[in-house]
Amino acid sequence: MRCLCTVLILLLAVVGIAPAQVPEVGAVLDRYKAFRPGKDDLAMYQIDWASSLQEAQGRALREKRPVFLVIIHAQYGDLSSGHC
Repeated sequence: MRCLCTVLILLLAVVGIAPAQVPEVGAVLDRYKAFRPGKDDLAMYQIDWASSLQEAQGRALREKRPVFLVIIHAQYGDLSSGHC
């Protein structure tokens, strides 16, 4: 039993020290960067949030645009931080 524990500890030590180098990772990341749309392409998907309804209404009047109102019924919901 003691010999088994010693072997397991040595194996774990070797695995912990050995670097995890996979040459394919760089190729995958390069392909991802090549296919990912740029900031200009993704700009239409960004929503210009207002922190209050009054601010949104004021901006809508100035810009002659409608207000898109999102109501979250959750204790910890906050769309501006990405939690809903």
